[in-house]
Amino acid sequence: MRPALLSLIAAVLLAGCGNSKTAAPETGLIPAPKEFRDVKYSNEGVRLRAPSNWRLVPGTGSQLGTIAVGDGQIAIWRYARTEPLPLTRAQLHAARQALVAQVERRDSTFELTSSRLVIKPGLRAVELVGVQTIQGERRSLRSLHAYGRGHEVVVDAFAPPKDFARVDEQTFAPVARSLRLVAPQSS
Repeated sequence: MRPALLSLIAAVLLAGCGNSKTAAPETGLIPAPKEFRDVKYSNEGVRLRAPSNWRLVPGTGSQLGTIAVGDGQIAIWRYARTEPLPLTRAQLHAARQALVAQVERRDSTFELTSSRLVIKPGLRAVELVGVQTIQGERRSLRSLHAYGRGHEVVVDAFAPPKDFARVDEQTFAPVARSLRLVAPQSS
């Protein structure tokens, strides 16, 4: 082969490599929900609504499942409790203090942004909003701890801090508001 032809072939092959104008795909994007679908964990007595365009991954053990897309994640947990569950405002306030202390012991980087008690028909809960480190990454979170029917159900929703306000408004808060604890169906 002639050197000029080899040079032309090399130039053509190299031209297709490393195009600096082609952006890397955004794998962490968190799209807005297209609509919400019912998600039921009937044997555990847990119901909520989740974005239809987020994937639902079944959990094992205490983790009922995960709802995720990109860097956004919602984990649903259910823990059996033998101690009396908080029902009154005073009991929920004490549960909130204990919960904040427990989170701060587990993660010294945790920063509480806000917390509130949720008292409505059929649901007693404590909700924390803050920033913490999860697997070495800073994440903002909304963590709802609902008490009823002998269990504590936790809905933990995480996103990068830069995306959290938008994703929280569009997705995390509506999912948390949709949580219902119902009588478990026997399997």
